Parts: sequence; C-alpha cells; structure tokens
Amino acid sequence: MEAHAESESQPLLHPTRTRENSVASLFARGRSNTINGLKTGYDTVKRHRIQFLYFSFASLVLYLTFTLAFLPRTSLSRDFRRLHFSKFTKAETYRIYLESLLRENQIERHLDAYTAERHLAGDQNALDYTVNELKALGFSPKIEKYYPWLNTPIDSGMSLWINGTLEFKSGMAEDALEEDSTSFSPFPTPAFHGYSANGNVTARFVYCNYGKNEDYEFLKNKGVHLEGMIHVIRYGVLFRGLKVKNAEKNGAAGVILYTDPYEDGQVTERNGFKSYPDGPARHASGFERGSVQFFTDFPGDPTTPGYASKSPETKRVSPGGKMPTIPSIPMSAKDISRILPYLNSRGCQFDVEGNIKGFEYYSGPSDEHTKLQVFNEQDYKVEEIFDVITEIPGILKGSSIIIGSHRDSWTTGGAADPGSGSSILLEVARGLSKLLEKGWKPLRTIKLISWDGEEPAMLGSTEYGENHAVKLQKQSLAYLNLDTVITGCIFRCEANPLLSEVLKEAASLTPFHGNPDYSLLEEWKNRTGGKVDVLGAGTDFMVFQNHLGIPSANFKFLSNEINDPVYQHHTIYDSLTWMKRFGDRNYESHNTMAIFTGISVLMLSENELVTFKTHDYAQLIQENFKKWHALLNKAFPNDQYIASESLKLSSLISLIADNASVKFDDNVTSLRKKVSQDFPWWKIYKKIAIFLRLSVANNKLKKVDRLFVTDRGLKDRGWMRHSIFAPEKESGYVGDVMPGLHEAIVAGDPQEILEWLHILTNQMSLIRELLEV
Repeated sequence: MEAHAESESQPLLHPTRTRENSVASLFARGRSNTINGLKTGYDTVKRHRIQFLYFSFASLVLYLTFTLAFLPRTSLSRDFRRLHFSKFTKAETYRIYLESLLRENQIERHLDAYTAERHLAGDQNALDYTVNELKALGFSPKIEKYYPWLNTPIDSGMSLWINGTLEFKSGMAEDALEEDSTSFSPFPTPAFHGYSANGNVTARFVYCNYGKNEDYEFLKNKGVHLEGMIHVIRYGVLFRGLKVKNAEKNGAAGVILYTDPYEDGQVTERNGFKSYPDGPARHASGFERGSVQFFTDFPGDPTTPGYASKSPETKRVSPGGKMPTIPSIPMSAKDISRILPYLNSRGCQFDVEGNIKGFEYYSGPSDEHTKLQVFNEQDYKVEEIFDVITEIPGILKGSSIIIGSHRDSWTTGGAADPGSGSSILLEVARGLSKLLEKGWKPLRTIKLISWDGEEPAMLGSTEYGENHAVKLQKQSLAYLNLDTVITGCIFRCEANPLLSEVLKEAASLTPFHGNPDYSLLEEWKNRTGGKVDVLGAGTDFMVFQNHLGIPSANFKFLSNEINDPVYQHHTIYDSLTWMKRFGDRNYESHNTMAIFTGISVLMLSENELVTFKTHDYAQLIQENFKKWHALLNKAFPNDQYIASESLKLSSLISLIADNASVKFDDNVTSLRKKVSQDFPWWKIYKKIAIFLRLSVANNKLKKVDRLFVTDRGLKDRGWMRHSIFAPEKESGYVGDVMPGLHEAIVAGDPQEILEWLHILTNQMSLIRELLEV
C-alpha cells in the first residue's frame, strides 16, 4: 500500500498513451464497429428477407399483369416478322414495289444500251452493262464462268448453178435500211446456225415442206428421191434442230431452212400490208438465225452432258448424237425465191399454202443440170461465258426463288430477244432495291440471274443447273423465266400448274399499261380466258423444270397474227427502231411485265405458307392420262395386263385429282387463314401448333414436283428426267404431258409402256401419301 502510494506521487519521466487512445486500438475499435454493423444489418435483412422477397415478387407480378393485360392480339405472321425485325406487311411491300415502277420506267435506256452492239455468247459489253447497273442499284453481283464448246461464224453461203454456170449467189445478209441504224452495224453478224456442221456441198435440191416425219413419209410414198440431195425446208411447226435431224435421217447432204412469210398470219405483203420499216409486215431480206443443236433432247454443252463445263480443262466427250453432222444454213424469203421456182411441176405438189413468189410448192428434185452449193465454215472451240448472279438473302434459310433472263443475241439489236427480258430483269431489280433501301428483307431468298449463251443451247442456265443441282433441288421453290418477252399484244403464260394460282393473283394486282382500273388478269381473261399453257422448250427454264423438277413459268406478250406487227425473229430487224415503231411504242407492256414479275416473286417470297395449288396439277395429269388410256385400249385391245395396269393408274390418278388434292388444298387454305389469324398471348400454344403444321405443309409442297423426277429419264434422251413434263419429241417447242408413256404408245412398245405405267403408278402413290399424311 505504501509503495503504491509513493509511485503515484512521483512525477513521470516519459509521458505514455493510454491503451484506448492508440492507433491500433482505433483500428480495432473501427473494425469491431463495422463487423457489428454488418451483423446487425444482416440480422435485419435476415429477419425481413421473406417480406422483401414477397414484395419483389408482387411487384413483378403486378408489372407482368399490367403488361399482358394490354398486350395486343397478334398473328403468327406478324410475330414471325417481328422476331426477325421486319417492319413491312405484305401489302406494304407490294405497294412500295408497285409505286417505284409506276413512277418511273427505265426500259428504253436499258434497251438502247443492250441493242447498241453485237452481243453473241461471251460478249463483254453486255456483261459490263448488266453488272454496272446492278451495282448502281446497291447490289453485289457475282459472276460465274463456264467453258462450253461452241461455234463462231467464219463464212457461209448458197449459190445456184445451172449447167455449171453461177446463176445466183446469196449475200447471206439483210438489206441495209436508212430508217434503221442497226442494219448499218459496223460489226454485222452473218447468217448462220448455232452448232451447225462444217461442209461444202454441191448437189441437186428437193423441197421437203416443214421437214416433219409426215412430210418425209409423204415424199417417200410418192417416190421422190431424197438421198444425197440438199433439202430445202421452211421454218415453222417444229424446232429447227429437229428439221435438220429429220433431213439427216433421210439422207440429206445439206439443209437450207428458209422463212416463208405465210407463217406470219394475216400481216403479209400479199394481204396488202407494207413491209418493215414502212409497215408491219416482214422484210423479205430477213435471215432467221438460230441453233440446230438437238437441245430438245440434250440442252447445254454437248461435250459435257449432265455435268458442268467448269473449266477449259473439263473432261469432254464426243458431241455425236447431240448436233447435226451435215451443214445447214438459214435463208431469207427474198433469196429463196430465186431458187424454189426451179422445182415447179417436178415431183409431187404439197397441199399447203405459202407466200414465196413464183413457187407452187412442188417437191422436185431439181433436174440434173440445176444444183445448189451450200457452204458452211464455223470455228469450234471452248469459249468463256458469264452468268451474273445477284442474291437477296432471305429470313428463311434454305428456300429461294429465281428469276432469270439471258442477254446474248444472234445479231446487233435483239430488242425483243433478249433485250426485252434483260431490261425487265433490271427493272425488277430496281423495284426490289427500293424496298431494300427502306429496310425490307425478303422472307425467302430472291436470286436475279442474267444468263449467257442461251441462244446456242441454253448454255449458261444448263451449266449452272448441272453445277448446283443438289443445292437447287434442296432449296429452290420456283423459277420464273424472261425471254423474248415483248413481241405483240397477247399475254401468254406457260407454267407448272402448281404456280397457276399465284400467277393469276399477281396478275390481279398488276395494272395493265398503268391503268389502275384494269388489271393484267382482266386483260388475260378477255384475250385467252386466263389459260395457263404447258411449258414447252427452247429457253432457260428447261434445266429447272425438265431436269431438276423445280416448278417453272415463262410469260410474254405475243403477236395475235391478225393485226399485230410481225416480229422479225432472230434477224437484224429485231431492233430498237422496230420496238419503238411497232413493238411497244411507250414501253407500257414492258412496264406491265416488270410489275407482274416482281409481284409474282414477292408473293412467292413473302407468304409464310407456300402459295402452290396441287389440284390444278392433278387435274392436268388426269385430263392427259384419259387420252393415253383411251389410246392404249385402242392400240392393245387384247392385252389384259396392259389394260389392268393402265386401269390401276387411272383409278389412282382419279383418286388424287377428285379427292386427295382437293382436301389437301382445302387444308392448306384453312391453314393459311390461321397463319394470319390474331390470337391473345395466352394462346401461344395454338401458334406453335400452327407453325409446326406450316412447316410440314411447306415441305410437302416443295416436294411435289421433285417426286416426278426419275433417274433413268426419257428413252433416248435421258437428260429429260421429269415424267410429267418434257418437250414433245416430234415437234420440240410444244410441251408434252407424261411424255415417256406417250412416246412408248406412239412407238407401240409394250415393254416400255409397262415400265412407264409402273413408274407413274409408283410416283402417283407417293404423291397420294404426301397429300394424305
């Protein structure tokens, strides 16, 4: 106690801090307060977390309830577009496209450029113009090159020799006309045939009318000598290549194909019409050029049948059987009139009419002192050609629509063929570019393709189709073709029946010649009853429809053969001057067709459910099979097996035409309404169900035409693989329905008939299953 008192009374030598005031103690105290605070806050949150969660959940429910209460009813169609950030309705899409083409028409500018120079296959100027125009519209066109084997003209001629003396020699060119600058071209195209054989033949000559098999049978029955002769054949009725093929088969040494003005209908000089350029009749000096390759059997490069000529080094085969082996040349009415009168009163007379002055349509042959010389020199080699492909990607992957037009021509000019189609293609591109500028994106991909090398043998389109066959069959919904689109005033449409409905609907929305109160559909019905014809041949849809089974269409304005000006087909007079004076003075028909084509494409692209109708297809098959069924019963009245198989197929076709296709189309129509039907949000399950049905229906509709493609193809022309559509074997240009069966019946081949009955029965069974499942 004393010691403790003493220490408290003595002064401190070193002042010291108390424990509570040290830095360490301050930190310690602060940390303790923080921990205590956190513990207290956590305890508070812990005590109230249930109330907090309840409050948050109640707020979310309140928000969602408020939002859903005012959520508008929507359709699957609108939902689908919103999901892909599309702000366009279908009606708005059609309106913008229509107005852009009605407001402005650039056809004349395009035609002026395309007809300024000669543009055979592979021409660079037409290629550059097409590419530059597409780029100016904001597109990025792609060029695909192919390397077909084809001919370029060197020289050709026809001379008449009497007793060894030259009596007449054709100039092989049209007359130059002051009124038409195209006829003064510094680079004229000589009169020649594509894929014609080289040769120099001097022989007597014989007139063989149209060169049909029936004409040759008539001549043989009359004892007319044909072997070793030059066969003179008039254009018309059947494809020129088949004329040369028939002549070769009947012993011809060479062939001359001439233009007879009688084929022009009423508008001829004989009927009092003045000839071009003073009037609408044909100018007698016109030479109709064209291909004589057998492309109604095998279009495309004859040295690469069934596969693409993708490079100069592509493996090639002999073109034998796909082109003539004898020389052929075209001839004008003017020059042939110097030749044919030498046949009068010789041989037999054909019971036909014609307008060749001084000729009475006798067969001949000419006497032994009167001979013709036919000379033909062509340069055959591998050439480079260019397809121009512009693609507008769609929202739906794996589905596309293709519009195609070729740009190569036989002559300088080519205003109608191919200028009208090429110009319309660029106008369609312009209309679509206006939509793209406003933020539109198509539902399905749209491809615009400018083909090269169509005139010789549909080279560009066929090589493209063969090159991309698998992808095209998987993805392509339809192909629309533009070729020689404007040559008269009668609207004609050839199409796969699946497309009939959508084309008529598009025509109903197309003002005819800009008249908002009169549609193209009304004009179509008034002129031809709204008829949709069967696709034939001779243009770029062949690889799509006849080889790959892609529904195709080909439409144009044709001459009415009563008072329409004569179209100067494949001559130097198919010019801008002719188009301005006689073809389409104000380019109104061009504009109508550009609108119609674009609206058709948009309808195929923008409708969620594919706009095909199967009943029209089934009806066409039924109507034609009735003819073949009757013909079979007549040709094989005692063959019970053929009769039984034919009856089985007939019953199956009738079941599809009268029942299955009708029900399927009705279901599709009902589904189409549901796609556009508005539902409240809580019925989303219904939209999902509709979407699934929509997907199934689209897949079925895309498969329909593919089911008619065979591996074997038609007999003797295996490239034609479609069992329902092909060019008619004897005429070429006209379309045939169920050609394999038809050809077997004509040939009287029971084994081939049975094979096609089995093929068609299997295919129709698959169609029935497709429509009924």
